[in-house]
Amino acid sequence: MFVVGVDGCRDGWVIVALENGAFAGASQLTTFADVLGACEGADAVGVDMPIGFVETGERTCDRLVREFIGPRRASVFIAPPRKALEKATFDEANTECRKRAGFGLTKQFWNLKPKILEVEQALRQGAPSHRGEFVHHGRHADDPVALRRFARLVVPKAAHGVPSKLPAGRIVEVHPEASFRELAGTPLMASKKTYDGSMLRLQLLEDAGIVLPKELAIGRVAIDDVLDAAAAAWTTNRYAEGRARSLPETSAWQRERERVLAVWV
Repeated sequence: MFVVGVDGCRDGWVIVALENGAFAGASQLTTFADVLGACEGADAVGVDMPIGFVETGERTCDRLVREFIGPRRASVFIAPPRKALEKATFDEANTECRKRAGFGLTKQFWNLKPKILEVEQALRQGAPSHRGEFVHHGRHADDPVALRRFARLVVPKAAHGVPSKLPAGRIVEVHPEASFRELAGTPLMASKKTYDGSMLRLQLLEDAGIVLPKELAIGRVAIDDVLDAAAAAWTTNRYAEGRARSLPETSAWQRERERVLAVWV
């Protein structure tokens, strides 16, 4: 089982790969299209970014994730209705959000718009023919053979369909704080931006069998971005194995066309 967790970062995207639940590689890639290319052979990909939006009201998954993580709920930005996201300015989007959902749009969420649209475009267009760069224990690779050698990335000989056991498709939405909450079995009090919070999350990953190397050599990446990508990968591995659960549960799923609006933990 080869899965990938993805988290947005300052210079693009951080990905952490797991093979059979253990660390198998990490990288920083510039675009989400590059992410999909590098992860073409993955059984599942979990991304910390809203995927799919409602027409009115709020996404049920956002509310449930906030309730689930408790003290860290402020890290979950409530997604606005689709029409608000389509506006050109924050003020216009905020007005549309209040009109369609009854709440205001946060600047933090608005700042995510470029990455949200990047994910949506990449999902519509599919993976590029190149696979970008993948790094395993500091060793760089930019071709499929090297990818297999250094990143242990399984590049399939032919495209394959989504396995039937994946109820929401191969690429799903996750939230690292919800993943860490599930890992800990209790709400986390310390922020990931603090030393104590980072060390706690690192220990939770190690207890789950995900041992991150002391050196990654993947550029200017903050420790919390790597931890978040690793937590996303942990949930994605559970999802691919059929052990993760969705917020909300299946019977309460919202949808935007074929896209399921749910966060997996």
